[in-house]
Amino acid sequence: MDVKKGGRDRVWEGGHTVIDHLSSFYSKYADSSPANEKIKQAAIYFCVAENHIEDGDLEEATVAAEGCLELFREEGDQRGTRDALRLVIHVLRAKADEARNQGERALARDQLEKAEAMAEEEMANFRDAGDETGQACMMLSMAEATCAYRGSNKREEALANSEEAREIFSQAKEAKYEGLATLTLAEVYFRKRNFHAARKASAEAAELFKSVDDKLCQAMALHMGAATEARAGVLEMAIRLGRKSLKLLQEAGTKKQQMASLLALGQFYLMREDARLSLSMGEAASALLQELDDTASWEGVAVGFLVEAYILNNQPDKAVQVCKEATERIRHRPDQKRETVYLLHHLIHALSVFGDIEQAKEVGDEALAVANELGCKRLKAHVWEELSHAYLLAEQNNDALHAAEVAVQLLKELGADHDEITTRLQVLTKVLIIQDNYKEAHNQIELAKDLAQKIEEKPLEAFCLSIQSRVQALLGDPQSGVKAADLAIDMFREDGDRRGECRVWEGLSEIHMTASDFSSAIRAAKRAESLCEEVGDTRLMARMKHTTSMVHMSADEHQEALAAITEAIKLSRADDDMRGTVKYIFLAMDIWVTSLTALDPEDKSKVRIYRQGCEKAMRLAKEGVKLSIRLEDRYAECMGNYWVGTMHIMMGRPKEAKISAETALEIATEKRDLLSELYARGLMVQVSLQEKDVKAAKEHLKDVQGLAEELGDPQAKAMADQLKDLVMGSGAQEAAPQQAAAVAAPIQEAGAASSAAAGEVDFIAPDPGLMKNHIIAMVKNMVGGGDDVDGDTPLMESGVDSLASVELRTQLQQEFKVNLPSTVMFNYPTIEGITGLLVDECTQKKITWTG
Repeated sequence: MDVKKGGRDRVWEGGHTVIDHLSSFYSKYADSSPANEKIKQAAIYFCVAENHIEDGDLEEATVAAEGCLELFREEGDQRGTRDALRLVIHVLRAKADEARNQGERALARDQLEKAEAMAEEEMANFRDAGDETGQACMMLSMAEATCAYRGSNKREEALANSEEAREIFSQAKEAKYEGLATLTLAEVYFRKRNFHAARKASAEAAELFKSVDDKLCQAMALHMGAATEARAGVLEMAIRLGRKSLKLLQEAGTKKQQMASLLALGQFYLMREDARLSLSMGEAASALLQELDDTASWEGVAVGFLVEAYILNNQPDKAVQVCKEATERIRHRPDQKRETVYLLHHLIHALSVFGDIEQAKEVGDEALAVANELGCKRLKAHVWEELSHAYLLAEQNNDALHAAEVAVQLLKELGADHDEITTRLQVLTKVLIIQDNYKEAHNQIELAKDLAQKIEEKPLEAFCLSIQSRVQALLGDPQSGVKAADLAIDMFREDGDRRGECRVWEGLSEIHMTASDFSSAIRAAKRAESLCEEVGDTRLMARMKHTTSMVHMSADEHQEALAAITEAIKLSRADDDMRGTVKYIFLAMDIWVTSLTALDPEDKSKVRIYRQGCEKAMRLAKEGVKLSIRLEDRYAECMGNYWVGTMHIMMGRPKEAKISAETALEIATEKRDLLSELYARGLMVQVSLQEKDVKAAKEHLKDVQGLAEELGDPQAKAMADQLKDLVMGSGAQEAAPQQAAAVAAPIQEAGAASSAAAGEVDFIAPDPGLMKNHIIAMVKNMVGGGDDVDGDTPLMESGVDSLASVELRTQLQQEFKVNLPSTVMFNYPTIEGITGLLVDECTQKKITWTG
């Protein structure tokens, strides 16, 4: 089970509508000649209030909004009164947001309750006056005040109110208000995690705003749609909608609105793990930052984003540098203490990833001291959470536990219920599980679940149950784990949260797998896959395919496991997810090695299967190396070379294996990664054994044993012991195993047998290099030559348009005698990808192609 795995959780929420963006209307209202002076003054107040809300000057906004309402009421302006009432309520909601961000949850609740009470009272007044539009405006305000942080029951009220308000506005032909009600409906669904309904409502809201040429509100609706797609895992659509929103804001919005949109778009690239475009967004945000009047309040957000982008790009040193420079700019300004703590918090994260835990501790002490000066417990909790993550990275688990406990206690004292629940689950419980303290982890989940029930937050309660199910299985009580999972599934299904339901099915599959109930595990994994199809999240589907693969491996069903992990690789390729592709390639390599070494070396009928399997696995391993280099991920490049070397060993090529092993060892030493170095030196042992150099093998073995001792890891020790048995058992014909699989089968004899078998059959496996060059020639002939045609450049960029792609597919089918899907050019956009597909097809179907 992978409860102990995974990095820091990145939680991102969607947009929260605070104003109606009516300033453009009321600025014209103020300038219109028929209006009397009081009406003009009220219109001016309205514009001023909206601007103050946007700038965060909420006391000034209160004065302007209340003055606006008073004047409109005196003059009997019905529309002005309705809009001004909503404006006053917007100020209360903005104050609640500010209080929540500062850790004052009780004050935030008071402000929202005050907003709700005001809307309810005014709705009754409009009802008495027979003003249906006024009633609908107050229904909408009530929905906005109850859709977030008020519990599941209040969210249901918000759903009902926003739907009723939308219906009234639609009948009254008030497109702008109908759009606002539909946008609120989208937000309610978003917070219920019913992303299908949220997606539909966001799109409808955008169209309504477009119909009245309201670019700001249209941008808001597109942003909500983008946030929904991102949460649903459909990142390409999130990016597309985010770009549209940004474009509208560049035409009609303020610099601050553009900054927020840029950073949101950058967040989508981070979620897609696209380091290059994430950094591009970060640099654009940094340039825009210089144009803002109030740079300090935005610098922490922009720097935090850049830190994540540099870390994703394997440049933690740059992340540290950016943080330090920004901190120095504001550290000594007494009016920027809060922003200083935010920057120091990001610096802790950057230093921990960089590997300097001692400096991270010093920065943590400084951040806590500044937070103490401010008297802000929420900031202190934030710092302690980050310190806990840092200690975990440094494998200082007791310190991580202490930091997590302090963070939880501070949040409890604040009455920050939502934050307390998530910190108990995502920080404290995580540390306890890593320490194998499952009983206390279970206790913490119970406390979080009780609190979720108290505040009537069903999604959080379901989240508690989903984690509890796995922990109960770790405690040796899988039946209770299954019951908790079933409850979580029912709750997620009731709320329409398909992703949440999918993840519980994934966990349920792992529980059954741990209990060796493989048929139930497969059923659960398949159910998770079917839900993924509904969600439309390719990456989540790839993850579920991996889960299915692991179940098959546990059941010793190697071919089924290979089929599932191959699907995961194909999905990642299709989604242009290079990191995911590399990850699943390495997992597939583990399965391939286990599968191939399970073959009986004495059974000559299996020789061809062994050889073909080695060839397929080698292609995957080389693809992993190529992608790792493109990603500039040295750790992945190291492991890719390790796998290439392992396949050379299995194919009886010690000289080639030695080159790969030396490359892997060089990278591991450079990065000071002991585990990777252990693998590389273990591969050197296997090379020496194949070269019959027992003395060299013993020398490499000593290095492996020293590394295993230094790591103190049971699996590393087991690997060292297994290698020792190989070396000491002179004449052994098996190479040493990788961490989770048995290693390569007898090589030289197998290689000779393979050569003999090759002459006995008619089928000849295709040469990938020859096939690739042939396809390049076909494409060059089709587009009239060109230097852009190579293995890695997308065909669309090489001049193969949609019409030409149909022709190319036809030619490939005729040339290689295979049937290709109509989406082949979409799923395999490069010649390299198409070559891999064709090699697999020809090999599986025993189609001989020699060029």
